Amino acid sequence: MSQKVKVWDFAVRFFHWSQVLLLAGLWYTGEEGLMAQHQLLAYTLLALVVSRLVWGFVGSQTARFSQFAATPAAAVRYLRKPYAVNGHNPASFYMIVLLIVLVLVQLLTGLATFDNSYMSDGPLVSLLPASWVDMASDIHKININILLAAVAVHVVAALWHSMRVHNVLWVMLSGKDHAASTYTGGVKHSGVYFILFGLLLVVLYFWQGHKLLALL
Repeated sequence: MSQKVKVWDFAVRFFHWSQVLLLAGLWYTGEEGLMAQHQLLAYTLLALVVSRLVWGFVGSQTARFSQFAATPAAAVRYLRKPYAVNGHNPASFYMIVLLIVLVLVQLLTGLATFDNSYMSDGPLVSLLPASWVDMASDIHKININILLAAVAVHVVAALWHSMRVHNVLWVMLSGKDHAASTYTGGVKHSGVYFILFGLLLVVLYFWQGHKLLALL
């Protein structure tokens, strides 16, 4: 049996599980009308996602988008005959791209969403034409349902894959996996990711966060 090696750095694992919690919190606060809390969670998620995008180019091998980018044909072949992969498999590339795009659409439209309250309107509402604000608000309401559906598909696929093919949930928790013969990676220290994440949080706090904390 092959020995276990580190295949996921802490940055990737922190991003993955924090995003789960933040999306759940965003859904709940949105449903309950807790707009100050909702926007604070949204800014935290924005910092998290932007940091992950940067880490996708400068981070560990398994964190880099270039490492798991795949053609549609490769993704289909993998779905027909799945197997254990150290890192993201060819099919997961498309789900990851879809989720990141949907999350960014949700966050960006939220910045321009009108909420019938001056104190909880998105910060771009006063800067954009009313027609743009209406469109952003409509997209924000529709996109959340698409995002939740995509998340549900992702969760079901991850559970099925973990039970039938490869326990990816445990690997994402522990960061360790049995190394395949083709695995040549290693992980980088996650310090750069967290420095960037912290800097973005500071910027967003001074832009909007302190105003929202005052409403709590």
